[in-house]
Amino acid sequence: MENNKLKTIHLNYDWDYVPNYKKSYINEFPKVECVQLPHTNVVLPYNNFSEKLYQFISSYQKVFTIKKTPKKRYVLRFEGVMAYAEVYLNQKQITSHKGGYTPFMVEVTKELIDGENKLFVMVDSTERKDIPPHGFVVDYLTYGGIYREVSIIEHSLDYIEHALIDYREGSLHVKLLMNYETKNSNVFTFNIIQKGKVVHTFQREYDPKNYHEVNEVVALELWDLDHPVMYTLEIWLNDVIAYDSTFAARKIEMKSSGFYLNGKHLKIRGLNRHQAYPYVGYAMPSNSQKEDADILKYQLGVNTVRSSHYPPSRHFLDRCDEIGLLVFNEIPGWQHIGDKEWQEVAKENVKEMILRDYNHPSVFIWGVRINESPDNDEFYQATSKIAASLDSTRPSGGVRNFKGSHLFEDVYTYNDFVHRGNNIGLEIPIKVTKKEVPYLVTEYNGHMYPTKKFDDEWHRVNHAKRHLGVQNASYQHSNISGAIGWCAFDYNTHKDFGSGDRICYHGVMDMFRIPKYAASVYRSQADDKPFIDVLSNLNIGENEASEIKEVYVLTNADSIKFYINDEFINEFYPTQQYKYLPHAPVIIDDFIGNLIYEKEPFSSKDADRVKDVLRAVTKYGMNLPLKYKIKMGIFLFKNKMSIDEAAKLYEKYIGKWGQESTTYRFEAYKGDELVLVKEKGSSHKFDLAVEVSNTILTETNTYQTTRIVVKHEDEFHSPLTYSNEVIQIKTTGPIELIGPSTLSLIGGSIGFYVKTIQKKGLATITISSNNSDDKIIKIEVK
Repeated sequence: MENNKLKTIHLNYDWDYVPNYKKSYINEFPKVECVQLPHTNVVLPYNNFSEKLYQFISSYQKVFTIKKTPKKRYVLRFEGVMAYAEVYLNQKQITSHKGGYTPFMVEVTKELIDGENKLFVMVDSTERKDIPPHGFVVDYLTYGGIYREVSIIEHSLDYIEHALIDYREGSLHVKLLMNYETKNSNVFTFNIIQKGKVVHTFQREYDPKNYHEVNEVVALELWDLDHPVMYTLEIWLNDVIAYDSTFAARKIEMKSSGFYLNGKHLKIRGLNRHQAYPYVGYAMPSNSQKEDADILKYQLGVNTVRSSHYPPSRHFLDRCDEIGLLVFNEIPGWQHIGDKEWQEVAKENVKEMILRDYNHPSVFIWGVRINESPDNDEFYQATSKIAASLDSTRPSGGVRNFKGSHLFEDVYTYNDFVHRGNNIGLEIPIKVTKKEVPYLVTEYNGHMYPTKKFDDEWHRVNHAKRHLGVQNASYQHSNISGAIGWCAFDYNTHKDFGSGDRICYHGVMDMFRIPKYAASVYRSQADDKPFIDVLSNLNIGENEASEIKEVYVLTNADSIKFYINDEFINEFYPTQQYKYLPHAPVIIDDFIGNLIYEKEPFSSKDADRVKDVLRAVTKYGMNLPLKYKIKMGIFLFKNKMSIDEAAKLYEKYIGKWGQESTTYRFEAYKGDELVLVKEKGSSHKFDLAVEVSNTILTETNTYQTTRIVVKHEDEFHSPLTYSNEVIQIKTTGPIELIGPSTLSLIGGSIGFYVKTIQKKGLATITISSNNSDDKIIKIEVK
């Protein structure tokens, strides 16, 4: 059976690289540096650098040996080269390609030598005006290099270039795009496999003159977000496996009444994602790409991601398929439409994107318009026509940022930035579209309220409130299919954008995928497991006038019981302010409860007066409305108390000054069941905490990475947001650090990545700082 499999020769290790180009390199390559794919053409700083650093032409060479088999054909495949590539095999140019986000292939049967071969690639990573997204300003970086994998596939004389698989109304549909060399009839055997077992098999016979479209009645389980049932279609051509691909059975519908998956209405709740990472840009291997999908689904709790603003890694899509995460997949671009030559590249991007990603059930819509670009009827009629000709099972969309745009796609997809924190969350769809059509919000917030992980607490809480406001509006209106926020992760950008340090702080997580408060807005809407996050460290000095007026608790629990120093204050329930959300936040706005009634000798009416006045002080300061001044006057007169004595009540019940320590406890309940407890408070112990994504790494056909996060925490495991502790990182064994070995925490935490180096064994990572004991991590490399 092994000999019948489609043979793939992976070419990802041990490339020669120089960061410049001379034509003479095609014949004689200088020995400068050995690199592995995925590769970035230059390692960048975390921030404060010029985007011109990666904009140059570089040269790659791969020397490899192959044993050619008679009556076989060989196809060379590049998954992604940024941004223009010229490819030479044994000194002969075999192809070129414009565009860094889509794959390209070329047959090399004639040029390939039985023995040693030299593959040369000239990579132009400048921002060429003939290649999308460039031509004007762009709010993200495109980086450079051969940043995705390279391989050679060994085919039979007649082979399948693409098999487009879908499932409709109880039937499997397969469109075969063939590449014939012979004129023979061929017998095709189709095996549907689930969990390693063939569950259905059938045959067809075709000759080169036939249109190869297969229909087969078969009962399959449906793929959905909670049960993402995947199948593999294995296609045998005569006696050889000619093609295999995962696929799933599911039905996508987008109507003016919303989004439907398998006939069931589903509100889209998502975030945009850039595929960029610190230091290396786009050049990260399969397991890092898959981890991002896991972060979105399991840490952020979204059901949708938009691959802004280009097709993502196929590994990312593979994982979205496996875990049940919907994907808005779109062509490269940002606001600018270039000339006719540029537009032809964009049209080719539509075709390349759909042919590569057709079989991914996670992809529910094709973005066939340049993000936020003006109307261009001829161009967008063409891109929509290409999409419709290749795929009739999915809708198309085109992201715009203005009202009344000409609609040639199936869904009006709109970036809605109307929300400013104190107004409506989203526009009414009909005011945007001018007619009743399927409607999806594809961006909101982002540049309207940039937020750093190290901003003051008030700013970070308001960032979360803005995300709450928009999601609440999305759930309020059934004719809005959903809303996809800008964005999941902070990202490097051009000089025209961001905060002046080449970072856009628009994410609900930072570039190392460390959450800000707004991340919990999304996680709290998911029901897979209990969740609670308290959006404050309850340090009075962090607040205006040293007053904590209210605390937002983001949770999917039914109620929160609140305690101070083990004394019960009150039970709080989700606020009506965000009543349309599946799980509205709980707002703690009473820090006194019954304590005055229990601890002071006042009458019940006087205790009411004191509590009302103290809570009013936290809201209005000393500029109290008249009714509270009157209440206070009555209380002081009746109890023969001075202003100074009344002030001590404030210090005792509001300021909490002078206490040895104060502990706040939040108990989350589902019905009568206690499901989670979160504590905050005064701390006298501080330490570094370390989180590791994977402690076992298995090298496959590329190196692999793992992400390590270092946090400075108090004894309640709350982050020390304003810690800039310096750490040193040392590695031993079969791994290598990506980026600098000395780091300063940013906003109380920092991340870094390590990668494998083609060796197996036990690796050690030691994290040192002046104020904590060393933290030691063991990584097993297989």
